[in-house]
Amino acid sequence: MVNRRLLRVKAFQQLYAFWTQERAQHQLAFDELTHIFQPDLSLMVAKEEQMPRLEGLRKLAEIQLTEFFQGIPTEEIIPDESLQAAKSVFKTYQNNTKKIAIHLKKEMVTEVENIYHAYLKILFYIQNLSQIANWDEQRRLLETPLKTSQFCQNRVLAILPKWKALQQAFSDHHIGWSEDEETRLKKLFIEAILVDETFISYLPKSGENFAEDIEMIRYLLKNFLLKHPMMAEYFEEKDLNWHLNKDVIKSLSTKTFKVDALEDLSLQVLALQWEDDKRFFEELFEGSIEMDQELNTWVGEQTKNWESDRLAMSDFILLKMAVTEMIKFPSIPVKVSINEYIELAKNYSTPKSGQFINGILDVISNRLVIEKVIQKSGRGLIDIASK
Repeated sequence: MVNRRLLRVKAFQQLYAFWTQERAQHQLAFDELTHIFQPDLSLMVAKEEQMPRLEGLRKLAEIQLTEFFQGIPTEEIIPDESLQAAKSVFKTYQNNTKKIAIHLKKEMVTEVENIYHAYLKILFYIQNLSQIANWDEQRRLLETPLKTSQFCQNRVLAILPKWKALQQAFSDHHIGWSEDEETRLKKLFIEAILVDETFISYLPKSGENFAEDIEMIRYLLKNFLLKHPMMAEYFEEKDLNWHLNKDVIKSLSTKTFKVDALEDLSLQVLALQWEDDKRFFEELFEGSIEMDQELNTWVGEQTKNWESDRLAMSDFILLKMAVTEMIKFPSIPVKVSINEYIELAKNYSTPKSGQFINGILDVISNRLVIEKVIQKSGRGLIDIASK
């Protein structure tokens, strides 16, 4: 099942993408000011004569724009041309970054929900192994005495097309296969499964014993559909985050067939409380963006004396996410949040990041608890007494 550690990783990836694009929009705003204050070549005034005034207006507009970005109220009166230009490009920046955040949040949730789609796809492949076994025997005819159609007697394969919940899930999620996928599965069957001694020795016994039938399904799932290089290559091509998602997909698939009787078969769920996890996921992403100025202040005060090589962008994002989580989710203990982001830093930032993140978060969390910015309840109170 999907757990919150994976959700934090997904949120981190999208926040990294957001702030990368936000920096680009930030620079575009200043570039647009340069464009706005270009000489008007249609005037009967030489470009060189226009430039001093335009340069002055541009510099004032840049100062004003910087104050907009920093959230600083300006007291200086500047020419209306400069003020309106700064307002215009800042509004464009706000609109664009808002659209980027909405798109990335939607993409983030869709990617996690697609894990379930991939799980169902695996079950669809398994169900259609009987079809491929029949096809294989027909294509070989009298070439060999191997009767791959015997595989269709497997009790698990026989029940899958009659399993209403599974078929409904296939329909709801539009599960099927393309010609390319069918060809790949046939190739896997011919080049890998068909020459496997365990599979060959099983065929004559197919359907005789449920325990052996279910064990063969688990065997094919583990060694071929989920592990074989031919399939791994395919999944990696289709899913850029396969290295993150594969463990969840493997777990869901394996648990489906970890049963002692046919009547015990049941579809797994993406998460026990997906709506709650989804809400956590979205609020963590949104909060890290909405509280950006406060987060920059809190984190910036604790990192201003650190060497620049220790302030990787990934570290800064992880710090802001951790503080957001501490503030936004009262039921999550502070130590749990700190430990989670230490682990993320070890895996997704620099070698020294884990220790760095730990030290900074400890100081920030202590301060924000004292200032009552961080207020915990329920389970979240477990470690609050030590603050």
